[in-house]
Amino acid sequence: MSLPFLTRPPNKVFSFAALCPHPFKIRPLDPPPLKFPASTLKFLETHYSSSLNLTTHFNNNNKKDDYSESTLKPDKFYASLIDDSIHRTHLNQIHARLLVTGLQYGSFLITKLVNKASNIGEVSCARKLFDKFPEPDVFLWNAIVRCYSRHGFFGHAIEMYARMQVACVSPDGFSFPCVLKACSVLPALEMGKRVHGQIFRHGFESDVFVQNGLVALYAKCGEIVRANVVFGRLVDRTIVSWTSIISGYAQNGQPIEALWVFSEMRKTNVRPDWIALVSVLRAYTDVEDLEHGKSIHGCVIKMGLECESDLLISLTSLYAKCGQYCSLCTNRFPRISKMDG
Repeated sequence: MSLPFLTRPPNKVFSFAALCPHPFKIRPLDPPPLKFPASTLKFLETHYSSSLNLTTHFNNNNKKDDYSESTLKPDKFYASLIDDSIHRTHLNQIHARLLVTGLQYGSFLITKLVNKASNIGEVSCARKLFDKFPEPDVFLWNAIVRCYSRHGFFGHAIEMYARMQVACVSPDGFSFPCVLKACSVLPALEMGKRVHGQIFRHGFESDVFVQNGLVALYAKCGEIVRANVVFGRLVDRTIVSWTSIISGYAQNGQPIEALWVFSEMRKTNVRPDWIALVSVLRAYTDVEDLEHGKSIHGCVIKMGLECESDLLISLTSLYAKCGQYCSLCTNRFPRISKMDG
């Protein structure tokens, strides 16, 4: 396929030449042709011609929307196409259009492409889009770090965060939670501590989402004292904050402390979620407190969470350790007895 659109037509004589007494002495300069590397040319040959049908495709599926390039500004037009894309092919076609229209260096649209690739599970596509951008800003760096962290590639998430530092791009309040999550899951405590230092240097020590990430980091890495210090400084404690510290105590062999924190949470207006209830049930199992465990069981039923698999396992462990497994099977969870049979 030939690509005639890759060379700009020569400019006409500059309009201000008419004001010059000797216009024939003015020689307009032809701009150099657009030069793409071979890999980009191959990409365009593959995707550009099919991208010409994008507008028709999306208009056929969205009767109320007008995707005409003549009626929308370029950023809004392509942003609309990206939002409604459901396949990697769509993203490649849109990227091809951006290349030939000169919009490939717009961070806003490339960031949307990376985020959409992440949303539809195309991690490798997101990385390729990122790598083609010459100087990513913090929004684009955040997009690729979040993509890796979201899909379980925690080592890659930390690597990209480190590369962002090398590129002298300052992280923001969206950067830290993603990399802290990666450090928590691996776990990578030393890297997490360095990130903690950067949080202070960049002035995000009061950000609730960042602080929640720190509590989870230290709790999951066994640094429960540090986790409690960070938790104690939190002014606005969310369910994530409470759950992180409760889980930390329960997982680090301190069930009494976990139950005390849970009782403190119940005094607030924060409603426990299934993750918090799993940790509390684990604590009651460790201390073999069946009566209080039954009260949590009642909460589980009242909240309609009795089919949550992790809660089911935790309840089974509680009743089994307290010698009431058969009662649980027959009276509370009849489907367990069916599975056992």
